[in-house]
Formats: sequence, C-alpha cells, structure tokens
Amino acid sequence: MDDRDVVRAVRFAFERFSAQGVKAASSFGEVRGGESARGRELAIMEAGEIVQAVIRLEARFNLVLMARVNDGSMAFLHGVFDDLVSFVAYHDPDSMAYGKAGLQYWVRHWLTGFGSFREFGRENSIHHETAGNFYRQHVEAVLHGWLVAACGELEPLLEKIYGMELTPA
Repeated sequence: MDDRDVVRAVRFAFERFSAQGVKAASSFGEVRGGESARGRELAIMEAGEIVQAVIRLEARFNLVLMARVNDGSMAFLHGVFDDLVSFVAYHDPDSMAYGKAGLQYWVRHWLTGFGSFREFGRENSIHHETAGNFYRQHVEAVLHGWLVAACGELEPLLEKIYGMELTPA
C-alpha cells in the first residue's frame, strides 16, 4: 500500500466515523446497505481506531497527512498553513533562503499545486531550475518525508484492520 492508499483509508475512516459517530454504533438494529448491525458497529469502531491513531501522530506528520486527506480543501489548509510553514522552517532552516514569503509559496505549492518554478524564479530573480532544485531539496523532501512517515506509522494498524499485506511506504 503506498501513501495514496493510506490517505484513502484514513479519508474513508474519517468519513465513516464522522457520519455515524460512536453514539450511532449502538443504535443500528437492522440490516442497512448490505451490512449487518454488528458489521456496521465493527466498521465504526475500526474507523474510530484509525481516527485515534491519526490524532496521536506527531503534529507535523498529522498536518501533512490531513492536508492530503482533505485533498487541498482551502478551509482546512487555511487552518494548518502557518503551522506547516513554521515546522518546515524549524526542521530545515535553509528553507528560509528566500524569506518567509518564499517558504510560504513552496508550502502552498506542495499543498495545492498552485505556482511554478518559472514564476518563483521570475519573482526572485533566479533561474527556474534553481527554483525547482530548491523546492525539491528543502520543501518537497521535508513535507513528503513527513507524509511517508505518517503513513508508515499507520500501516500496521491498517494491516490489522483490513487484514492485507501492505508494501512499505
């Protein structure tokens, strides 16, 4: 299972958990959607386990994973953007080479895909290849590394719940 599979599993767990909730688990007394009442209760409990595991992740891992789970939702990203910028600046001080605005540009790019190497290069009077190399070395490597770490921490739980072999993240 690669990081996209983990992201999908976490997204599904959050959707199921938030749609049904813990209190709803005991209220299912009939078969709905092809699931038995017990099957539905177990699915909600398993979703709850995944949600709790995500909540327990280290903050930087949680934020990048949830940014992917929320798939570029500007409402979610607005709440975590400054934290991610701060975490990247702290863990890779060289990421501040183009100032806070430069780092914000690249974190936003990683989160949403907006922006380009050429645009950044033009704005900062550098060659677009230099901009691309900077992004890959100081922002993408850090954020993607955190995403892989978050997925790696969740994989054993997902293997247990879904009973399938996962390939390492």
